[in-house]
Amino acid sequence: MDIKEIKRRLTDLRDERSFAAAIETDKGVLGEYLNGSYEAYRLAVDMLEHLEPEKVVVPYFVADWIEEAKEHYGSEIDPLNIVYWTGDYISDTDPHYEWLENICNQKLLLNAVINGYKVKKEPKYRVKLPGLVGSNGQQYISKSADGKLFACAYRDYLQQEFTNDELKQLPDWVRRLEFEEEENES
Repeated sequence: MDIKEIKRRLTDLRDERSFAAAIETDKGVLGEYLNGSYEAYRLAVDMLEHLEPEKVVVPYFVADWIEEAKEHYGSEIDPLNIVYWTGDYISDTDPHYEWLENICNQKLLLNAVINGYKVKKEPKYRVKLPGLVGSNGQQYISKSADGKLFACAYRDYLQQEFTNDELKQLPDWVRRLEFEEEENES
């Protein structure tokens, strides 16, 4: 029995109790019982109407897979097709293939497709330049729009925070420096 069926049955019972309570209002204890049971059924139906499955939290790459699968299938959102497509689309050369091999993660993927999801924020890091502290503060690796690296104190308008994937693309000497993990705003 699913939630819709429970709601339908409780609504029917509520309506029966409401009708019976209207007839029995002058009959003392029975009328009070029927009014009380009507209120209980009304409350249960109200609670079921507000019941929603909890959205699961998935890594950013899983959210990307789901969105790509939705694009592939158009507006038709069939959870099994999306999961099937993801299984076919992700090859063993994908860096996140191991995530998909785990049965718990497969269940998480299906749950995300069915009930919706939130994307887990990927940690970001700042790369400190050791020994470079100017009058404006600690210096960090910064990246210009054309991809060039330079040193600068923290500025929120510069790219100074990097994901793990972005760090892997930086030169080897940069990856050997000290990182500061940034706080995720949730």
